[in-house]
Amino acid sequence: MALSASIYKVNITLSNLNTHYYEDFKLTLAKHPSENESRMIFRLLAFLYAAHPDLAFTKGLSNTEEPELWQKNSCGDILHWIELGQPDDKRIKQACGKAQKVTVFTYHPRKAMEWHDKNRQNFNGNKKLNIVHLEVTSEISPESIVEKNMHLSCVIEDSQMSLSSDDSTLQITVTT
Repeated sequence: MALSASIYKVNITLSNLNTHYYEDFKLTLAKHPSENESRMIFRLLAFLYAAHPDLAFTKGLSNTEEPELWQKNSCGDILHWIELGQPDDKRIKQACGKAQKVTVFTYHPRKAMEWHDKNRQNFNGNKKLNIVHLEVTSEISPESIVEKNMHLSCVIEDSQMSLSSDDSTLQITVTT
């Protein structure tokens, strides 16, 4: 018997002071059985950092033909393809061929640096590709903020993100 996804409800207020985008979201996040809660939070952070009215979560880990997130126009064209982690070069080339813009969000400091150094030659000159590193700088871990029903707020200013619940705040440094 296959394991099913765990469902999380998230009500979140976003204040992005960099882009002047302010929005309240009511999201349903499905955590794949092979995904841990920390990765799910990084997926949420990627959504918030790239927030747009047309940005949507996809089947992600359940479908290798889709990214974690994407923004499509009314004709179905992919405007923004968003990956999480350290995708291989072939995956990035595929994404760049399908989308106008591709962003990869990394979140493991050592692994991300190794991955970036290994692929630096392939990334240079690719005008569609943007790599963003998310690093937790607070004492709490990303999974400590997780509940089945979350009420959160997120503030983005300069290179900092702050994700807060009633009980704790997760501080994230964003490096591009």
